[in-house]
Amino acid sequence: EYPNLYCDLSAGSGCNALSRDTEFAKKFLPEFEDRILYGRDCFDNRHQELLESLGLEDTTLGKIYAENALRLLSR
Repeated sequence: EYPNLYCDLSAGSGCNALSRDTEFAKKFLPEFEDRILYGRDCFDNRHQELLESLGLEDTTLGKIYAENALRLLSR
């Protein structure tokens, strides 16, 4: 419905929201995989560890980790 709406996972709140309900996260992330950006504001590796633990497809992770940001920057 909102083609220019993106979200990022850089803040701890993103990780907290996804980790509260991992079953929801497993559905949410692939559904919106073209609109999610990975980032790190923290010095730990919680975000990446959470994403890796969800058993997501490599294509979904690739988009979240890098491809979406590269696509936005190339506009």
